[in-house]
Amino acid sequence: MKNIHSYRNIDEYIQKKLDKIPWLNHIRVTREFYLILFFGFLFFILFIRLFWLQVFNHSYYEDLLSEQHVSQSLLKAKRGNIFAYDKSGKPVQLTENITMYNVFVDPKFIWDKPRFIDSLTPIVYSHLCEMYGMKQITKESCIKNIELYTKKTILPKEPEFFYYGSGIVTTGYWEYDRTGYNLQIEQVLTGFTREIAYGIIKDQLDKMIYIGVRTKNYLGFFTNEAFLQELRKANLDYISIEGNNYVYIIPKQVASISREITPLKALLTKYGYIGQYDNLEKYFKVQENRYVKLISDANPMIAQDIKELKIQYYQVRNRDKIPLFHGLGLEPYTKRYYEYGSFLSNVLGMVDKNGNAFYGIEQFFDTQLRGKDGKIIGRSSSWIGNVGANDFQIENVIDGNDIYLTIDIGIQKEIEMITKKYQEQFKADSVSILVYDPFDGSLKASANYPSFDPNDYNSTFQLKPLGWDNKYLVDDLTYLDVPIYVFTGGTGGTYRLATTSERTDITVAKYIAKNMYGPRVFVDKNISMPYEPGSIFKAFTVGIGTDLDEISLYDFYQDTNEVKVGPYKIKNADPKNCGGYNSFLNAFVYSCNVGMVRIAYGDGTGKVFGIGKESFYNYLDKLGFGKLTNIELAGESEGFVENSSTVALSRFLNNSFGQGLLTTPLQVAAGYAPLINGGYYVKPTVVKGIFDKKNNAYIANQKQILSQIFKLETSEILKNALFDVLDQNPELRPATHVEGYNLGGKSGTSQISYKGKYQQGLGWTNASFVGIVTRDNPKYIVIIQVRRPRSSLWGSQTASKIFGEIAKFLVNYSLMMK
Repeated sequence: MKNIHSYRNIDEYIQKKLDKIPWLNHIRVTREFYLILFFGFLFFILFIRLFWLQVFNHSYYEDLLSEQHVSQSLLKAKRGNIFAYDKSGKPVQLTENITMYNVFVDPKFIWDKPRFIDSLTPIVYSHLCEMYGMKQITKESCIKNIELYTKKTILPKEPEFFYYGSGIVTTGYWEYDRTGYNLQIEQVLTGFTREIAYGIIKDQLDKMIYIGVRTKNYLGFFTNEAFLQELRKANLDYISIEGNNYVYIIPKQVASISREITPLKALLTKYGYIGQYDNLEKYFKVQENRYVKLISDANPMIAQDIKELKIQYYQVRNRDKIPLFHGLGLEPYTKRYYEYGSFLSNVLGMVDKNGNAFYGIEQFFDTQLRGKDGKIIGRSSSWIGNVGANDFQIENVIDGNDIYLTIDIGIQKEIEMITKKYQEQFKADSVSILVYDPFDGSLKASANYPSFDPNDYNSTFQLKPLGWDNKYLVDDLTYLDVPIYVFTGGTGGTYRLATTSERTDITVAKYIAKNMYGPRVFVDKNISMPYEPGSIFKAFTVGIGTDLDEISLYDFYQDTNEVKVGPYKIKNADPKNCGGYNSFLNAFVYSCNVGMVRIAYGDGTGKVFGIGKESFYNYLDKLGFGKLTNIELAGESEGFVENSSTVALSRFLNNSFGQGLLTTPLQVAAGYAPLINGGYYVKPTVVKGIFDKKNNAYIANQKQILSQIFKLETSEILKNALFDVLDQNPELRPATHVEGYNLGGKSGTSQISYKGKYQQGLGWTNASFVGIVTRDNPKYIVIIQVRRPRSSLWGSQTASKIFGEIAKFLVNYSLMMK
């Protein structure tokens, strides 16, 4: 057999091979043969490639085609609103979605910069000095706004004087001429004219509007301190944090985008910010100065002025026929607005400038309130735009649902005034009041003071030096719940909460929030801050004992004013009225701890039995203690109650008179309801109904009776016993008496523990009161909590006084029959 080397050339070899194949023996090996073979090979490769693209990569290229030839427009859903009712039953809208604007300019289109600035300056002035966002402002606020806008000092700055503790202040504090400083302020205010303001604003606009590249890219304004702390700790060279909250990226400090974007992206994802950035990479790149934000949060009136300015100068053009204000634009966005400011703010919650909901109804119903965005999808061409009227696909927008609350506007308004009045009068950390309907579980009012304005939530983060006027915050240990801050110092330093030792360290400069309590005012203490309820909890011990027939209120027992439990002693706070041979009603009226121990545990000898641990905690569980009520408010706490199988005897007995367990005011209200409504536990609610925008239907919220806990007779007995407490206790009657009405109630005082020990004295108690309006027609349960009153230790002298004022209002407001 010949091999290929036996032939004279390759042509002869190929020809011999072809001749042996019957259906190929007619082919001659010529130059044309090689040409056909070459092109045949190319077509084969092309076929394989097309097969691969169309079969295996079909989905990828279909998506790519859609991106290039399908246009998509987003239809933004309107956030639903929140309503409450006035006395007449008319719904009152508490929230609103308003359109605000950012005013920006593209410097590349500014062909007459001096004229542009001269024409725009009056509008910027109007924004800063006449209507800042949605607030009318004073002349001093106008100047401060200009200072913020221009980063230029206009008003004289008072030196920062600090109180360090133990009487030590910054050197020069006592010598400082405050009268002279106030005169300087007055002189600046008097001499500051519109013309001066115009000049300062023009200088700033001239600096802002330039053609070139940016040295830094604005990432955003962040209020989450945990995020900012982690960002600082990450020590990213390209990150700049200014003014504590403004975050910038410096592109020149970025060596590799793919590598250095990773830690920032992880942090943004962790804290829920990543959704705000469609293309995070662009912030890492040097950008031409084509977008300059001139005004933030401009109201519709300012926006209208901008529109009219563009129209006025539309015919003023350069040689390229570009209008003078062609580069000036408006960015509309929707802002959540609360027309009544701080009214009901702890129940409503808030929505920040980025559309994120926090606290209360806003957070709990965020998904329903947001609604669902719609889309318009259609075929398009880069040359002629949309193609084919019938090729559109529409996903309809569904606006957010409206939420209607059970809150009574009239009651809420009165309660809020009362909380403020008595927080200041009792020098308390806070006062919280809740008004509850025991029959349907609805919340009629819920107030805390101090509170906040959701339109101005950022102000809660503003700090000032701790000065002499607030020295008690560090010298008086009872104010330890008030946040104190220290500055870490150095470049990129930050403010953080002071440690316990730093609070009293006389070498450390300290800061406090301008509102004193900082972001803690966001917390609804009626649902989110459990505390030891004290003697108001004794109603449950009496109710359980009565329901189990362990006692009758008119049974007598011997009260020795103290009970020894192991190494501990339980004592009565009022030995005069508690000691001796007395009824259990007397123990309830005068809040005798030993009497509650007797109901819970018997006489301790086994001769007389009490409720017992298992039954006691079984009732508490059915009453909802130690678990969520599932009211429709974000941030509810479940509190804490011991387990009957593991609780120590001493803790069980402490629990019987309201110590050693944690409850929220709402849990107490829901628990008291079965004591006066016939024995039924009703699920608490703050929602009267929801208007479903998708189906255009109002859905009423139905009352939910979860279980019957007490017998009807028990409920009647307790209702009368609560009346007896106010009627027979001379400490309570004067403050709580309303002529012609039979009210019920129970006061409570619980000590506050510090470093594992209950403390003594003013500021070391929480005062409480549960009131019933009225015994004969128990329409309202009123829960009052006074945290750390410093005018009196006792709930009977603080919270009861508040109840008396509320009760008078409620009987008149509701036109109750005497």
